[in-house]
Amino acid sequence: MEQTIKKNVAANQLRISSIITLVLLIISFLWLFYDIYAFTEIRAKSTVAEKFSDLLGTGFLVRVLLLFSFAMLMMRSFKSGVKADALVIACIIAGTVTAISLIFDFAALHDIGKDYLIEGYDCTMEWLWLCGSLVVRLFFYVILYLLIIRIMKGAGTLVTTRDSVVDEVIFEVTQYVGIVCGLIGVAFTAYGYIALGDFAVRAWLLKLLMVYCIVIILPWFSLIIYWIVRLSRRSELTLYDEKQKQDFASSGMTAWLVSIPVMIAVLAVSLGQPSSPTVFLWFPSYLFFTLLVFSASLLIKYKRG
Repeated sequence: MEQTIKKNVAANQLRISSIITLVLLIISFLWLFYDIYAFTEIRAKSTVAEKFSDLLGTGFLVRVLLLFSFAMLMMRSFKSGVKADALVIACIIAGTVTAISLIFDFAALHDIGKDYLIEGYDCTMEWLWLCGSLVVRLFFYVILYLLIIRIMKGAGTLVTTRDSVVDEVIFEVTQYVGIVCGLIGVAFTAYGYIALGDFAVRAWLLKLLMVYCIVIILPWFSLIIYWIVRLSRRSELTLYDEKQKQDFASSGMTAWLVSIPVMIAVLAVSLGQPSSPTVFLWFPSYLFFTLLVFSASLLIKYKRG
């Protein structure tokens, strides 16, 4: 009787979380078309272009609420027995990219508002980024809709799973998020090397680069914090079995060995250029590259069993 009550409560909570996420998804989806309209007017330098700033800012808030609700939905779903299949992984990857793109969307709009509308620059890269961001968001919204519908249909038949099973699912998801954050971070630092060139990096730009790097790694770091919280609530202070501990050690060694030739190349590029961006970007490059290799290696070992 008690288990039946707990199952019904969990199912109702999952339905409520699904409905909240669905409502926010519908609002975000409609806002996507507003963003397209606003970008079109701004690109045409319409006389009403400046009026879009407030509503565009509200759109960022709606996206943050959707991403937070999506994260809560996933945690409840995993506890209710939802497996990390292709649709779930694709949704989490797209959601991670969408979350990271928030800061870059804001930066692109800021540059467009200043350099494009006022100074008269083309801002081609900023416009290309915003168009790509719209495509990623549309993809995320579509697959999230499919996932929510599937969860709502199966909410009554799902069974609460053991903590060990939930741990395995979150463990796998963490590695996928680590790979995504690592890839985006490596791409960002590579772009920084190319875009900045011989530009003398100043204090404000260095701080801005660090903010970007923190935002990129934040999804993965949030999952690590979640692991720590789960650990603190247990009497047995271990989240990993012997196989996982061996995989951690092996993946850590792999990431370290692979990073050596990469960092040698970074060092070779920076020699004789004490004021180049390499001096400031070597640590983010090392961090994101090792995160990418570590997460990929750990995921491969996990899949092999």
